[in-house]
Amino acid sequence: MLAAVTDAPVGKGRPTPKRRDARKRRRMATPTNRKEAAALRRERLREQRGLQRQALQTGDERHLPARDAGPAKKLTRDYVDGRFTMGQVFFGMIIFVFGLAFVPSRTVRGIANALMLFAFVIVVIDSVRVGRGAKRAVQEKYGDKETMGILPYAMLRSMQPRRLRRPPVAKKPTEPRS
Repeated sequence: MLAAVTDAPVGKGRPTPKRRDARKRRRMATPTNRKEAAALRRERLREQRGLQRQALQTGDERHLPARDAGPAKKLTRDYVDGRFTMGQVFFGMIIFVFGLAFVPSRTVRGIANALMLFAFVIVVIDSVRVGRGAKRAVQEKYGDKETMGILPYAMLRSMQPRRLRRPPVAKKPTEPRS
């Protein structure tokens, strides 16, 4: 019984700081003039931007920028990432059509231009459809007040190729409905 009492950790493991040392440390944290305050603010903003950049790369919810933060935006990302969108293949189609523009035949170039215009219209229509669906899903789960900015957020995300989306895609696309 006596051995169990002596094995318990005693204290906090470090000495209590002197009052003058604690005051000095507090004074060091607060700037004394505008120049130091501005430098401290810049340093804090730099650290915050670094954390946000890292969060965008890894998908860490705690440090995401305000544009991507919150449960409504997470639901929107999952909604968009769970679907195949035309925006995912749009850039590949554009490169193909751009290559056709160098063919000497005027008809081929005309068809390539028409195909590019058609692809652009299809991508815009598809992104609006996906954006409205994401807004509807957020509205059903969180109500009307959380839908502010969901439509453009979902539209922009649906136009990006999956590999370039930030925060990264966390959900696999669903199987096509039969």
